[in-house]
Amino acid sequence: MTQAKALFLKPPVGASGKNIVRDFLYGCWCNGRRIGGMQMPPLTELMATTHARQEGLETVFMDAQFEPLRYQALMENGLNGFMAVAMMSSTQSFKADAEELRCIKSVNPRVKTILYGSHPTFMPEYCLKEEGVDFVVTKEPEESLRELLGDLVNGGTGEDVTGTGSRAADGTIRINPERPFSAMDDLTIPDRTLLPKNADYFNPVVKRVPYTSMLTSRGCPAKCNYCTAPVFYGNKTRVRSAESVLEEMCQIKALGYREIFFRDETFSAYKGRNYQIFEGMEREGLDFTWIANGRVDMVDEESMRAMKKAGCHLLKFGVETGSAEMLERYKKGATLEQAEFAFHKAREIGLDTHAHIIFGGPGETRETIRETRDFLKKLRPGTATFGILTPYPGTEIFDMVAEIYPDIRDGSGSNMENLHTEGFYSDALCSLGGAQLSQEVVGAYRQFYLRPGYLVERLSRIRSLEELTMRVIGGYSVLQFAVTGKK
Repeated sequence: MTQAKALFLKPPVGASGKNIVRDFLYGCWCNGRRIGGMQMPPLTELMATTHARQEGLETVFMDAQFEPLRYQALMENGLNGFMAVAMMSSTQSFKADAEELRCIKSVNPRVKTILYGSHPTFMPEYCLKEEGVDFVVTKEPEESLRELLGDLVNGGTGEDVTGTGSRAADGTIRINPERPFSAMDDLTIPDRTLLPKNADYFNPVVKRVPYTSMLTSRGCPAKCNYCTAPVFYGNKTRVRSAESVLEEMCQIKALGYREIFFRDETFSAYKGRNYQIFEGMEREGLDFTWIANGRVDMVDEESMRAMKKAGCHLLKFGVETGSAEMLERYKKGATLEQAEFAFHKAREIGLDTHAHIIFGGPGETRETIRETRDFLKKLRPGTATFGILTPYPGTEIFDMVAEIYPDIRDGSGSNMENLHTEGFYSDALCSLGGAQLSQEVVGAYRQFYLRPGYLVERLSRIRSLEELTMRVIGGYSVLQFAVTGKK
């Protein structure tokens, strides 16, 4: 008996460039020169593909950004043998993703199409109005996708599966109850052998290649009103055990990876568990360099020294603003003083730092932006990214904008071409228009990166040829954006 197959697709990118980052909280995070041409291995998609494996079903992963010819051949063959196609989608990518699924259905109408991610979670009915979308999976996707595909393999309709939504033949939309979250150790370790052969995912801030990404927790203890993580994960945090993390790290080492980017929303929040991981890395001889996300109010000198000893070389922080007033409006739950401590102490310890900055939040003015630029001079981060706030469905900020502009709910205005570089209903939040905010973003890049002293310092910190190569390639992309303002 022929085994059914399901395709987990990272779709082609069209005119948006090759480096759309789609792995962060089941959506699209960013792309283009503004982030130095960074590419992320598709971690969430690999986790979903691996977890969905079961008797009678072969799951296939395809990164069409890296394998366009393979995908083209599959389409020309009418997706022969494939029962379903699953794709991760976000607000910025949804229109393009829905069009891709329509194309798939035109090639093979029998294929069942499934969307999962942030946009299907917060706007499931809207997604199911698109004729190319048969099912949506809400919130955490792994177990719901596994059950849905299993039901379809066994001749079911899939319409009763918890954590999913579907559209009947008469157009009626049905959204089922949400699925309880899984224990983190119950999720399958992603099979990285499914990645394209010889795929060279580029990241300008890593020290050693090849690198991979990894997840050790879900959720964030913070409640920032611009972020989907709190609502997406039910305002809860869950962590994997140190034993589970070390098991995956051993697999990663066996595959030849030398560096890890931990994609947890806030890796630094789990201090006790992390110490167990660091001790296990030393015990097992796991020599990795690595990068992680942190919060300035959830690090201290002891934990940063432990991270440094265990191989960490870069901590990324969501600074967002240098205005105390704006921090309160974002409900950040951290202070400027905590940011100063975290950055200065990291520098003293020998950890590099990255600062994420947002322009265009509630009440933003040219004065608060000036405060932010001045504050960065105090922090002295190694790198920084500047972007315009985008209201994401599922956040308080989105609801604020929707009260003024209800049409934001159709998701038609924001896309990967303008994400974070053009205003998106910005006038509903502050007095600065989209064009003004775009100018501020480009100006901030120029002020930060086009400093002779900064360039000399960054070059002086390079310790290897491979690091130099990555810095030059990434730096050239960032400088192109700073000069031209084009992604």
